[in-house]
Amino acid sequence: MAQDLASMASIATELKHTPVDSIPAIAGGVRNAFNSHKTKPIGFRLTQLRKLYWGIKDNEAAIVQACKEDLGKSVFETYLSEIDWCTNDIVFVTQNLQKWMKDEKAPDIPLANKLLSPKIRKDPLGAILIIGTYNFPLNLCLTPLVGAIAAGCTAVLKPSESAPSVAKILQHIVETSIDASCYTVVQGAVPETTALLEEKWDKIFYTGSANVAKIIAKKAAETLTPMTLELGGRNPAIVTKNANVRLAAKRLLWGKTLHSRQVCISQNYIMVDREVLDPFIAEMKLALKQFYPDGAKESDDFGRIVHGKQWSRLKQMLESTRGRIVMGGDMDESQRYMGPTVIIVDSPSDPLVAEESFGPLIPILPVEDLDTAIRIAGEVHRTPLGLYPFGNKQETDRMMTETQSGGVSVNDALFHGSLSTLPFGGVGDSGHGAYRGKSSFDCFSHRRSVTSTPGWMEGLLDVRYPPYAGKLAKFKKMSELKPNFDRDGKVKFSLWSYVLSLGTGSKTGGLIGYTVILLAAFSTRQYLDNSARSLIIPMGKRQPKRFAPLDTQIKNHNGAPLLKGIIFDVDGTLCKPQSYMFAQMRQALGIPKSTDILDHLHALPQPAQDEAQTAIRAIERAAMVEQEAQPGLMELISYLEGKGVRMGLCTRNFDAPVTHLLQTFLPGKTFAPIITRDFRPPKPDPAGILHIARAWELEDGAESLIMVGDSLDDMVAGYKAGGATVLLACKENEGLKGHECTGVAIGRLDELVGMLEVGFEEREGEGEGVKDGAGAER
Repeated sequence: MAQDLASMASIATELKHTPVDSIPAIAGGVRNAFNSHKTKPIGFRLTQLRKLYWGIKDNEAAIVQACKEDLGKSVFETYLSEIDWCTNDIVFVTQNLQKWMKDEKAPDIPLANKLLSPKIRKDPLGAILIIGTYNFPLNLCLTPLVGAIAAGCTAVLKPSESAPSVAKILQHIVETSIDASCYTVVQGAVPETTALLEEKWDKIFYTGSANVAKIIAKKAAETLTPMTLELGGRNPAIVTKNANVRLAAKRLLWGKTLHSRQVCISQNYIMVDREVLDPFIAEMKLALKQFYPDGAKESDDFGRIVHGKQWSRLKQMLESTRGRIVMGGDMDESQRYMGPTVIIVDSPSDPLVAEESFGPLIPILPVEDLDTAIRIAGEVHRTPLGLYPFGNKQETDRMMTETQSGGVSVNDALFHGSLSTLPFGGVGDSGHGAYRGKSSFDCFSHRRSVTSTPGWMEGLLDVRYPPYAGKLAKFKKMSELKPNFDRDGKVKFSLWSYVLSLGTGSKTGGLIGYTVILLAAFSTRQYLDNSARSLIIPMGKRQPKRFAPLDTQIKNHNGAPLLKGIIFDVDGTLCKPQSYMFAQMRQALGIPKSTDILDHLHALPQPAQDEAQTAIRAIERAAMVEQEAQPGLMELISYLEGKGVRMGLCTRNFDAPVTHLLQTFLPGKTFAPIITRDFRPPKPDPAGILHIARAWELEDGAESLIMVGDSLDDMVAGYKAGGATVLLACKENEGLKGHECTGVAIGRLDELVGMLEVGFEEREGEGEGVKDGAGAER
């Protein structure tokens, strides 16, 4: 608060111009400060930026008062376009500066030259001269200063004398917040600016009119000083008949009333399709009433023209036009007030179109079509600072394609210029160079290319040393690039080159591509080999559609079936919930585990028998519903049955109702007897599996079974003891890891169906037997 009061008191004093004879010493001081290298460390840069941030925050009230005195700018607009703009920019830059300062790897370097470690450094340019202007007097001085500090430069600021109150508070902020030996302010007008231009700078950053820019450019050319010029332009807005007229009128009016249109990127004139001219004007009148219910003059939100000279210029432009005023036209010289004024003009040569107004004058030029609008835009100013197209996407895309401008806001007014992190700048005579955000850092940095040649490369570099006799062929072989086009400019297509480069267009890209392919192929092969040797694949994951060992599992070369049967684990795959219910019934009724429920029901009282039968039917119905969710089960079993593959059921909980369930929703299918034995290791009882093995002629272990379910791990040993080779099982479990079984895991029936649909294709003309993993024929 004390700082605010002190700074507000300083505003009341008259602006003191810097003595002209002191300017050489000021310029020399910032050059010496840069040469001392004190501004280059990132710590120094960040500290200065953070101090500048607090310098602005501590003087907010004074800035608001100064903008009101100089420009009649409202509190809201001051925060919008001055205070918050600058402080947000500082915060953004400090958060990203370390990343921006890092050396970059040089792009597009040939493989042989990568040995030189090419990179790009970001070096500060040096001592900078920043010349601001009056329409955004704080913003247009401090935003480039932030970029200069971030880049590691020193700087002299020359604020606009047309906004003296802001110039004084700006000097107060700089002198009390940041290093005075590196950053300073010079106050004054033409003499002081001329004296500054006599000094040697490493870059000049100027915002203002094109006429003054020409003077500065001529002076800078004498010392070959680079410049960034942020100028203005006769910016067009084009409203087609397909545009949203209400939004176009509202947004374009806002662009002309913001800061009384003293904004370089605001539209200078509007071309409107005649078909929507009347509704466009009506919507603009309505929007003006919404913006300023009591009139613009009475509103604190509408600014004033910067000084009497500028106000008189605008009044003269309005008097010289051949157009017709359809809205506004009120003005008051004593207050430097000029209200938003809409004028219908009939020619691109009208002074309001041909010249930049830089005020709240809104000339509207009716046009017949988009072709006419694009042609006129190019004739009035080929390279304006901004373009504002309103229409459908096809129309706005065409406007951008067939015109030039520094920036574009599609279906809006000057919005591209309000994004503080988006590069902002002109093109052609509307300026060159860009800044804001990272572009501010780049604006004041030199991208310095660096290579480092190791000593051991000397033998590779001998071709560059004289004498050159006999070295040209070697040099051309090392460096010459072959064109991919003919003399007519047509691209030549070479299948060989395409294959070598894998379509990337470069040998390096092809090498990388083939390396990736080889690694992928090797990994896939390893995966398949491991799959063929191991039973263990995590349950629940989709299995590969193609499994090589299954291609020839149906028949061998003699036509004899190799795959004899498939055993379904009733508990785990088909009827696990139902089997669990039967187990609960058996426990409730006191029926032994290895006997059939139905065999004991007759011994129960009749009410208990009826209750048990009702429960069994309910369980059967539940199984019917659940089985509908097992995709392809009927098709699978019918398919395998047609191939001569037998079906077997396996459960620890022997229940005739389970068999009845399967027969109910698998009618006509034949299943082997249900296995009733318990095969849990370490004491597997092979009796039950031997029964199946003998029935299916598997005693010699030469054929295979498929086991489907989620609890077969404790049965594998029993099956193997019975002489069968287990081809497929379903669950990753410690109990399986000790078995050398071939196959993959199946956890769900639809996974098995998907695999078998591919794996069990009949192969015509099969002439070779199936070989196992060791290469022996089976």
